[in-house]
Amino acid sequence: MDTCSIEVGLLRKHPCGHAAVARCLNCEQPLCVEHAVPQMSEAGQKTGKFMCKECTAAAKDYAKRMVGVAHQQEAKKMANLEKVTREHMANPPAAKPAAKPGAPAAAEPAAAEAPKEPDALEFTPKDGKLTYTTTKKDS
Repeated sequence: MDTCSIEVGLLRKHPCGHAAVARCLNCEQPLCVEHAVPQMSEAGQKTGKFMCKECTAAAKDYAKRMVGVAHQQEAKKMANLEKVTREHMANPPAAKPAAKPGAPAAAEPAAAEAPKEPDALEFTPKDGKLTYTTTKKDS
């Protein structure tokens, strides 16, 4: 059976020595009941996993830094979007030249036609078997 290896003591550091009940998720160090910090889910419920105090503090610090990085990246995106918008408003794209009166009209994309409904299927029993026929819908 493992013993807790967290160092305790003010002047003379020594291992805790209590019976270990879990291992740290990060550093695999054996932990006793006193030194095991339970990990919580986003809903605030215990997950059944434990970390030592040092690894818990490092994980919280990392999470804070990552939130800061995400905010910085979002701010950069917004600044770039504002810059592009300002440039676009200052220099709008040129209008398309009008077609000459005598020239044939350019082929414009056809208006989106309504999708055709598929042909209907009619099922009829014949001689103990099910047969089908297709009927065209009038559009």
